[in-house]
Amino acid sequence: MLFMKMAQAREARKDNKGFSLVELIIVIAIMVALVAMLAPQFVKYVSKSRDAVISSAAEDVLATAKSEFALTNLTFASTVTNGNTATIKIGRNGKIGATGDENKLGIVMTGLDFDSSAQGAGCTFEQQCGIDTTKKTTSDLWYLITITNNNSSPTFTMQAQS
Repeated sequence: MLFMKMAQAREARKDNKGFSLVELIIVIAIMVALVAMLAPQFVKYVSKSRDAVISSAAEDVLATAKSEFALTNLTFASTVTNGNTATIKIGRNGKIGATGDENKLGIVMTGLDFDSSAQGAGCTFEQQCGIDTTKKTTSDLWYLITITNNNSSPTFTMQAQS
């Protein structure tokens, strides 16, 4: 009786061979096809998240510029007369022409003066906006905020650039 059970166990082991090579190749081929289909979507999502950092920063800068103009801490430079415009560029330093690490987030203001005395000595406009200038990005998206001097009140427009 014991020998019969041992013989049956040996027979059962002979039938249990595992996966065949063909089955493994089919599974690998399916996995490769799935990765090939999902990789472009993943790249698109990563790109969108990089652009979202710039977009969020631009919205913060626009809101801060409006409030600082209202508080008179941000004013037109003396060269920007009625009907002329001043600009603020927000994006990767290498894309907007700012100095420093070309992959860091930056702001370039033209035709504007920022009075930091109300915020404390050494406060920059970037700090006032809450922009982390140590943050790196590889996004090619940048924003241009145009402020038109209308004597009575400035008008603001913001446009995405690439």
